[in-house]
Amino acid sequence: MRTIRQLAIPQDTDIVEFPQGTIKNESESEDGTPVIREIFGDILTNIYKILNISGILPDGTEDTETTKYQIVDALKLWTNQLNDIEQILTLGGTVWSVPFNLDILPNKYVFISKASDNFDPLVSYTFKGSGATPTFPLTSVTGFNASDEILVIIDTSGVRVISLTQITGSKEQVFTPFGIPIAFNSTSIVKYESNGKLLSDLPSVDDLQQKIRTLSTDPLAEVMDMVILKGFVLCFTFLPNTITYNFFQFDINDLNTAINVPVTGIVIPVGSDNFPFIYTDGSDIYATNAMGTNSNDNDVSKLTYTPATPNITFVSTTTINAGFIKTSNVIIQAGFLFTFILSILKKYNLSSNTEIVVDNFDTIIGTIFNFDGSVYYSNGEVATKWTI
Repeated sequence: MRTIRQLAIPQDTDIVEFPQGTIKNESESEDGTPVIREIFGDILTNIYKILNISGILPDGTEDTETTKYQIVDALKLWTNQLNDIEQILTLGGTVWSVPFNLDILPNKYVFISKASDNFDPLVSYTFKGSGATPTFPLTSVTGFNASDEILVIIDTSGVRVISLTQITGSKEQVFTPFGIPIAFNSTSIVKYESNGKLLSDLPSVDDLQQKIRTLSTDPLAEVMDMVILKGFVLCFTFLPNTITYNFFQFDINDLNTAINVPVTGIVIPVGSDNFPFIYTDGSDIYATNAMGTNSNDNDVSKLTYTPATPNITFVSTTTINAGFIKTSNVIIQAGFLFTFILSILKKYNLSSNTEIVVDNFDTIIGTIFNFDGSVYYSNGEVATKWTI
């Protein structure tokens, strides 16, 4: 819109106090600011637009304390683009950020958001807005996982994040009538994989394998595993025509479109097969056999997954304890890989070669999986939440 400062008319010249200009009174010796369209037209037009968008029709009478204030009534109906929509709290390195300017906000400003990644209690995080500064330390007493609904309090002494998902708590039990759920699923709907199809008990069935076969032009392509994280279904797929593996992703809201996800930093072998398994903690991807490059099951590679690009990037390979047995019955939590084989729950440190027997359940056999931010155990149609 236009300002008085932009017009060649009489006006107050105090730029420090009034950087956009202000009205000057007329005196016997000097002209005052005229009442012209260039000054007041934009203001009135914007006010009328506020009324129009709010659905309030100017009634043609004067607003007073004893009648009404139509502009005030209109503003009460307006939404706020900062805290009346769900923001995305995005992690980049050790910095969480939101896509708006913090400078315009009061201290202890509160908004609702969704997390892009898991919160690691061992990492010192900072928080920023759309600009490089200001930045504040960020903490969370509840912790949170990728896709958690969270409350963010922007306190200049330290941003506080409270997971509404963690507070309300996931269900103590969930029903799994279709069999073994996907090993990692960050959504709130139980999902299953069967012969390359993604199923739920809503019911729904989506043949992701067939869509991958069409995209890859390999009619025998076989989905070996699926995980759901960061709003996407990530499919680890064997391509028998070339004897190699590849990743494909589907937006959880668009299961008709397969997208190839390239891997950088490590070369997945072509022409040989070491049968790698993949796992996730909801943030990174982990693959046995050094992402299929060797025959050592206990060489576990860590890779970052960025669905927006999309891209999977090799980080490092750790040789965990030789007692590790490759299995799909695995969850990863807080830097540990847990296996549940023949009634024995073990955990392996992903940064060293230690193996710990957590519990021996003596002939109790079942599956463990991560669903909606919690770990569950199932040996039938009902899964029970575990704390490990």
